[in-house]
Amino acid sequence: MNNIRALCIAERFQFDALYEFLSRQTHAARMRNVIVLAPDEGVHAFLFDYGVCVLFQYDYESEKRLIDQLRTYAVNPLAALVEEELEFEKTAEEGIRIRNDLIGVDDVSELTLLSLSHALAQSTKLASFESSIEETIKKTKYIPETLAKKGSISLSRTQLARERGRVYLEKSHIILQFNLLDTPEFIWEYPELEHYYLSLSRYLEIAPRATVLKNRLEVIQELLEMMADEQKHSHSSMLEWIIIILIAIEIGLFFVK
Repeated sequence: MNNIRALCIAERFQFDALYEFLSRQTHAARMRNVIVLAPDEGVHAFLFDYGVCVLFQYDYESEKRLIDQLRTYAVNPLAALVEEELEFEKTAEEGIRIRNDLIGVDDVSELTLLSLSHALAQSTKLASFESSIEETIKKTKYIPETLAKKGSISLSRTQLARERGRVYLEKSHIILQFNLLDTPEFIWEYPELEHYYLSLSRYLEIAPRATVLKNRLEVIQELLEMMADEQKHSHSSMLEWIIIILIAIEIGLFFVK
């Protein structure tokens, strides 16, 4: 059995610069949005432009050295790495079999490993999205709770606008990258490898997890709309009170005259 580790390191990599650097250091090949490294026999690294690397049979020192290099070319690096780990082995059975995080494949060629890496990289990126959304929901949990208890939010207009902006940035950041979870173009180019990708994708439950993530994004959207309505209501109430006060002043001046 051999180990596979997938790590989400950043939002994305400076891909062209990273490829140029790695080409000078070691043999590196590029396949669309993936850089392929094969420093030793049976050892592979697949680096995806959206900030994820998938490592096959990397030892601790080699992995640490590679991650340090990747951080140099990382855009918005994560404070804590998001990791997934599986094992694989070559089997005599035709096709692919996955049980208890052990992948049995009949072929361990570079292209087969790349097809598996696409599914594993998507799952790791999805885990990063899930963690980010969970953190956003925790940070904004007090808003609907306060509305339910008091009927209003004790935030200034500026504070409320900042909260809306922060939530919207998080939401837009994820939506703009959501297409990363679609079937990669590599699979359309090598349809004979599709069953490897689909089998691991189903095992990692990428589709249902993506659906849950979309539902959570809708909750965030509803929260944004609720915050906007509350802000409009507060602003309208303030204008109404200003008008009432001005009318009262005008009536007072009239009687004084």
